[in-house]
Amino acid sequence: MARTKHFASRTRDRNRTDATASSSAAAGPSTTPTRRGNVGEGGENAQQSPTTTSPATGRKKGAKRTNQAMPQSSTKKPYRYKPGTVALREIRQFQKSTKLLIPAASFIREVRSITHRLAPPEVTRWTAEALVALQEAAEDYLVGLFSDSMLCAIHARRVTLMRKDFELARRLGGKGRPW
Repeated sequence: MARTKHFASRTRDRNRTDATASSSAAAGPSTTPTRRGNVGEGGENAQQSPTTTSPATGRKKGAKRTNQAMPQSSTKKPYRYKPGTVALREIRQFQKSTKLLIPAASFIREVRSITHRLAPPEVTRWTAEALVALQEAAEDYLVGLFSDSMLCAIHARRVTLMRKDFELARRLGGKGRPW
């Protein structure tokens, strides 16, 4: 029979015969040759390539690793956008929306802790409308501070916001603690 170049099927066949040979080792001698020149059935083994087992790994030297050649799952990798594309899309989405961005529960918790520290003991309760108005004012202040800080960063020929940009924006806008 003529030799063909079907490497993948040959390695699968070898692995199958190795598994059957190891399971039937007690049954009798193996029919798979380990070196060139071993005579098996029909004399066709003289045409096969030599394969020897490596003492370090216990594998045949000529055999390919079929587990690493074939991927375990044939799932397609998800599409990955270029850096900044998703950020710009989120910016546009947040600019279109009118909903509040800070979670209400954590904002209310922070308002209550500040009230407990700074206000007199008589002021302990807040109405829902007052908390919503306070949250809208806080978010408006933060958005303005971020936009002014971004202008400061762009003026310094940078696109990364840094702490010094926020400090300069607060100083120029007269916002926050007095300098």
